[in-house]
Amino acid sequence: MNRRSHWRLRVGWWNLRAHRLAFGRIVRAYRAVARNKPVRDGVTVVTVNYNSLPQVRVLLTALERYTTEPVDVIVVDNGSKDGSREFLRAQPNVRPILLPLNIGHGFALDLGVLSASTSTVVAFDIDAFPISPQWLQAVAAPLEHGAVIAGAHLHRAYIHPCFLALRRSDFLAYRLSFTPVGRCPSPEVPASGLYLDAGEAVSHVLSLAYGTKAIHKIPPTSTRGPGVIGTVFGDVVYHNFYSTHGRGEMGKAGVEAWEAAVREYVG
Repeated sequence: MNRRSHWRLRVGWWNLRAHRLAFGRIVRAYRAVARNKPVRDGVTVVTVNYNSLPQVRVLLTALERYTTEPVDVIVVDNGSKDGSREFLRAQPNVRPILLPLNIGHGFALDLGVLSASTSTVVAFDIDAFPISPQWLQAVAAPLEHGAVIAGAHLHRAYIHPCFLALRRSDFLAYRLSFTPVGRCPSPEVPASGLYLDAGEAVSHVLSLAYGTKAIHKIPPTSTRGPGVIGTVFGDVVYHNFYSTHGRGEMGKAGVEAWEAAVREYVG
């Protein structure tokens, strides 16, 4: 690594740290309000959007088509400039939280969970959507039979927040957060120290509190490829991967998989 790259990485690390401190204060303010907020039985679906208008349209359409029970829907928008905010304001059955800037996926998802008024919260990635009327039962029923977190399992011992359900009370009691821990290794930044992906710490904390049997894993039932692109979990939810942030050939494959999945499952 040359001197310029080393300096750029150090500046990036400090910027990341500063952003996490600043945005963490916002989450703490929401958390303080959430402690005294009245909660009712029910389910809130939470997703985070950033310049992904086609994906948020599809997710909302699929939720309407495949959800047989009433649910609340919260979309946290990270300062989009692609018309998403205008679209969300016009949706009568959606509660938009329109942030003035992009605070990152993890922090924004935290705000959505803390803003829910129901006992159960289900998180979706913006490029994931239900494909079966059984999706809600598949992820919510385990919480009624001993699990404290349920949803998509791809690898390692955690539930991926592309499709995840937990109790709002646990999120508050254990001060959980969907922000990654550490810095993701990359070709420019080699692995060093601890790194936990978005939502990974949530599963680890809850498994320590309740035991590993409290995690209910919904495994993949099919994958389009290459890699994890176009993964279906439990025949109930599709998650595209790489449809909003992929680069090069993976990005192209992600777009193609997304378009094919929308034609197949949503029309």
